[in-house]
Amino acid sequence: MNFKKTAIAAGMFTALAATSMSAHAVRETEAGEANLVPFVLWSSSVFDNNPTIFGINTVIKLTVPMSVGNDVIPNFYTAIHTSPTNGTINKPGKQKPADPDLVPSNTVHWYFMDQTSVHRLNGTIDVTPEDVAVLDWGAFVRKNGKQGEFDGFPGYMVLVTEAGAGGDDADFSFFAEAWMFAGVRAGANPDTGGVIGIVDAKIPVMPMSDGADNGSKKPTVENSVIEAGVNQSVIASPLVAGIRTNWSDGNGSDVTVVDLTLGNRNVPIGNANLINALQVPTLLVVWNDRNAGGKWSGLGVDIYNDKEEKCSDSIDLPYQLNLVWAQTDVTAGKNAQIPFAWPVPKFIYGKNPYTGKPFGLDKIFCVPPYQATPVTDPDGAIALEQLLQGGFMKLYLPELIDTGIGAPESAAVAWSVPLQYFVTLETDPATGDWVPTDISLIPFETALGHDRGLFSQAP
Repeated sequence: MNFKKTAIAAGMFTALAATSMSAHAVRETEAGEANLVPFVLWSSSVFDNNPTIFGINTVIKLTVPMSVGNDVIPNFYTAIHTSPTNGTINKPGKQKPADPDLVPSNTVHWYFMDQTSVHRLNGTIDVTPEDVAVLDWGAFVRKNGKQGEFDGFPGYMVLVTEAGAGGDDADFSFFAEAWMFAGVRAGANPDTGGVIGIVDAKIPVMPMSDGADNGSKKPTVENSVIEAGVNQSVIASPLVAGIRTNWSDGNGSDVTVVDLTLGNRNVPIGNANLINALQVPTLLVVWNDRNAGGKWSGLGVDIYNDKEEKCSDSIDLPYQLNLVWAQTDVTAGKNAQIPFAWPVPKFIYGKNPYTGKPFGLDKIFCVPPYQATPVTDPDGAIALEQLLQGGFMKLYLPELIDTGIGAPESAAVAWSVPLQYFVTLETDPATGDWVPTDISLIPFETALGHDRGLFSQAP
């Protein structure tokens, strides 16, 4: 019997959802009846104030399986209406060559929302079983003459099935992956030249269940995407795959704690004139399932270095998609020798033409205290070690909902892209010290947020 029609299995599912959805790290790679791509961007050039052919693009890959097995977890939660269909949890059947819910040729609908969860664009992709489809966001923007509106315009996507888009149970499940490419533009004209990626950062994609909509505007574990009656501004929450941000015990004062990795924060190495040049920014991305507004503005954060030293600062995360260009404080202590900050990308300092609000937060954060280590190592070992030292930012996220239902009600996705650099070290003829002589900045691999879990603030 189909799982979606098995009342006993549905009851078992509800009980498990309430008891086993404890705090967890972000979970990817599972089949979902819908998928969230929490950050999508095309930018013909990174810096408007320094025009270059260096651009950014997002590429999304969809894979549609012919069948999904009984024992794939958390497909039990993220594709409950379409798998497993070859049996039940108690009586699993043999894996058939084709899963009836996944076989028909069908369509994936995608919705592009801005940072405040307002629908801006949408489209469709026809798929078949064992199919792979690629959505090149930059190519779509250019081919449809949307460059002036969406060049450097950050947002996110929700991918759903044809049936789900109509408000019904999803009729098949699929996988999705996404990457942010940075590289050179093929051709001088941004209207015709695509970005050739030379480096990339993974964008975590969250699978979700998609059941029939019943008029409620609140996502649940059984139906994590609401399409019907919301004018294409779909409402979604990765309640299983994402970072759970509420405890559902009726006490609305609980706090979720998440660590975000930072790139290098302090390098007192070699020539003092290069100290600030070696303190590189980190792109922080926090996608929330609702606009938090002032409740997530001015949040206190702690910043730690590799010696367990910390300083305290604040951060604003008011939107559904929050982008933070985290820089080092170059005005305090030893960092005051040369006021310097890396250029800020236009997808941070630009403004949403619809709302007039900045896309992201350009913030110079505090630096934990440190003791300078003289670098007199003739082999450069100490210098190289210091170049790799970073830190992390500890976020404290207050609950935004808690109705005491004993099941997940809200979720987020958080990660960082610590920028990294390629450094050439050479010996200073005057001192014999190894000092940096050439520096190139490149994006580094994605670092998923570390979910420390929920902490009760009850007396």
